Amino acid sequence: MKFAAIDIGSNAVRLAISRPLSPTKKDSDFKKVEFTRLPLRLGDEVFNKGAIGKKRQDLLEKSMKAFALLMEIYNVDDYRACATSAMRDAGNAKDIVKAVKENSGIKIDIITGREESRLIQLAVLKTLPNKHDLLHIDIGGGSTELAYLINGKVREFESFNIGTVRAREGKIDPKEKTRMDEWVAKLSSQANENLQAIGTGGNIVKLNQISGAKSNEFNHIKRLSSTVKMLKGMSQDEKIYELKLNPDRAQVISFAGDIILNILKTCNISEIIAPNVGLKDGIMEDMWSKFHKKKA
Repeated sequence: MKFAAIDIGSNAVRLAISRPLSPTKKDSDFKKVEFTRLPLRLGDEVFNKGAIGKKRQDLLEKSMKAFALLMEIYNVDDYRACATSAMRDAGNAKDIVKAVKENSGIKIDIITGREESRLIQLAVLKTLPNKHDLLHIDIGGGSTELAYLINGKVREFESFNIGTVRAREGKIDPKEKTRMDEWVAKLSSQANENLQAIGTGGNIVKLNQISGAKSNEFNHIKRLSSTVKMLKGMSQDEKIYELKLNPDRAQVISFAGDIILNILKTCNISEIIAPNVGLKDGIMEDMWSKFHKKKA
């Protein structure tokens, strides 16, 4: 039995194919069978022009055709394809979804920020004891989702049109930045003083790795700040060849660092952990849960 999760983000599209290690258990872990990441950078055009151009539309359709073939080759039993911020904002998103379905057979769900956060939390909470009071920070290319969790339950949530690609393109509305700062400051005044942060998204995972923190340990804000400062002093080539970052990641990772540090400082949080899970993992958990409900 195999499941596939497709994450259509503002910077990259990803296909993950996994199989449950314990097919009869609802809380089964998964074994990765295939993973493909393609840096289509849909957000580049959307955040500047409000729509996805013809060239990137063609690349997205070809990517989905390739993903459909891979799912067929691996004999995938079920899949879900979720699109996030760039497709939420694209004026021609409905036409693209229709064309992809006609040409590849893949149905794309354009999900809300709240649904995106919910799915990611399914994977996040599996990696940590849910007794923690946590601020979940998920930073993508087009949006940042923040959720205050107590005992694994969402108490406060908000999605902001603030992301790494928007920041690189200079397309973050100052009013949106103010709205996020005010939301975080209000949370800081209400939350438990022992509030900790958990970060998801490829950039925070990579920032922690560069800082020397393991995926299961907290990284102190001082060490994270030093890492961000170091990255800002490096050229694009140095980030690619010395740190072995993908070119698209090298362009935006410092912006992710700024967003994270701003949130941590505003909320008086000194440490952040970044398990290597994301939307694709949450989609997988959600499909597995629904599969078991149908069996019951």
